[in-house]
Amino acid sequence: MTAMLSAEIQQAWNRFLQEVELAKNYHMPYLLNGFGATFRNPLLDYLLPSLLYVKMVAILDEALIFFINDRGLKLPKKYKKSLHGRIEYLNDQSLIANYTSLHDVRDLRNLLAHEVSETTTWDNLNADLETVENELQHLGFVGDRPNYEYFGERSAMRECDEAGIAFAQDFRFGIKCNDRVTMDISFTRKTHNAGE
Repeated sequence: MTAMLSAEIQQAWNRFLQEVELAKNYHMPYLLNGFGATFRNPLLDYLLPSLLYVKMVAILDEALIFFINDRGLKLPKKYKKSLHGRIEYLNDQSLIANYTSLHDVRDLRNLLAHEVSETTTWDNLNADLETVENELQHLGFVGDRPNYEYFGERSAMRECDEAGIAFAQDFRFGIKCNDRVTMDISFTRKTHNAGE
């Protein structure tokens, strides 16, 4: 594989893993308000796994395209120029590790993309993420999964000299890997002066 293409797949996969971790913890920033309670939003739990699933399979498909091209392989005409065709071809060449599971992943992706009533769950996303990651490892695109962890923090309330603003407080949350911030979202909440 060319280093650049391999690095792009690895970078996309690592970014995706961070997005999954952040999405699974979407409810945690509410704890930063200091109320000591959080809740899961049924709408987000309904939507997020399906959206992330489609993205996951897009990364898999790009990896298979890069793998075929980089190895100088040519998809014969009897195979469709699709994820299905690429899985079939690579299986016939004995180059993929889990043919049946990859087709199961592809089938669910197709349902999610084309059937308006189809959804998936966090548990199913996690299970199939393992399947895709194992295949990406088998093909040499990624290594062991980094240990991504959600974090959240807030500053103390401070006086603010901005016109009309009495106090300000900074909030920050995101993902860390080995105590290094890899994804970061921050904002400042401002409290207006009374009567303004």
